[in-house]
Amino acid sequence: KLFTQAAEQGLAQSQHALGHCYAGGKGVVRDDEKAVELFRKAADQGFAAAQYNCGFCYTTGRGIAQDHAAAALLYRQAAEQGDASAQYALGYCHAQGKGVEQDRATAARLYMQAAEQGNASAQHSLGLWCMMGFGVAHNLADAARNFRLAADQDHAMTQSLLGFLCEHGHGTKRDLGEAVRLYRAAAAQRDVGALARLGVCLEKGRGVA
Repeated sequence: KLFTQAAEQGLAQSQHALGHCYAGGKGVVRDDEKAVELFRKAADQGFAAAQYNCGFCYTTGRGIAQDHAAAALLYRQAAEQGDASAQYALGYCHAQGKGVEQDRATAARLYMQAAEQGNASAQHSLGLWCMMGFGVAHNLADAARNFRLAADQDHAMTQSLLGFLCEHGHGTKRDLGEAVRLYRAAAAQRDVGALARLGVCLEKGRGVA
């Protein structure tokens, strides 16, 4: 009720918070269209988190027709205010050419900005690009460093990839025990690749007592 009253008075933060309530059905009946309406009102006032969430709705087509160009524009507005989630999302748009021109260098720059703020998805993507040489120089040490940051936040796919680097000594010291630990952590989150690699390590006695 308080969120509703504040939102009706045009307070962007309350509009955004109430939008989350409608998006998740928290305290109100879930209504995706109402959530988008509230996110848009807050976004139009320059509220970065609302710009990101409104953009995400356009990306997914939740509560509004899917529109990648509109999503990218909103992500850009939030990214320019330093919103890490938006920086990552806009980077992904540039990486895939969704709603914007495909530009790996721009995508890498945005991933770096988001990664520096601790965004695990950006750290994962940046690590993968360092590993593959997409948009940045091929550098396995940088890949391992970024993977470590994301893995420490329990990003399952990254734990699996870092485990692989540790198992084979690519970009980091070879450490079979650490590889198995990372595979176990990722496997606990049902990462298929980690389950397969863990199975091989257990079968061959690698990194296990």
